[in-house]
Amino acid sequence: MKRIQPIRIPSPAKTVFLATVLSAASMALLAHGLPAQKSRARESDLAAGKDTFTKYCASCHGVSGKGDGPAAAAFKPPPMDLTALSKTHDGKFPTSYVAAVLKFGRNVLAHGDVDMPVWGSRFKAIDPAGDPTGQHHIDDVVAYVESLQLK
Repeated sequence: MKRIQPIRIPSPAKTVFLATVLSAASMALLAHGLPAQKSRARESDLAAGKDTFTKYCASCHGVSGKGDGPAAAAFKPPPMDLTALSKTHDGKFPTSYVAAVLKFGRNVLAHGDVDMPVWGSRFKAIDPAGDPTGQHHIDDVVAYVESLQLK
């Protein structure tokens, strides 16, 4: 059996070769979605959250978030008073819970067989280029609902 000899690359060429390989590997990683560095977290936009809340939530929860919107009378039990979420969660606003309800829905009798509308999929459709997952809208609404909490 014949033994394979390693390729011998002259020193300057070896450096260029290694640099090329490393560069190609880096570009391949970036192409697969691995960021070069972590991006800063996006700040929630209360004004955008209020606009989204008014458009999608206020008909049931009311402009004030107290569960007294124009459609509230049709629900048994009425929509939740969103201004008391911190109070009912030992003084701490349940950020993750509210975000999950917006994104995935919640099965409650007040909203019939299906439940409260699942806004996550609808928020994706609002701005597919700038907010392809709808998460910015969810974060903004959550921040706005947090701002409504009773002191």
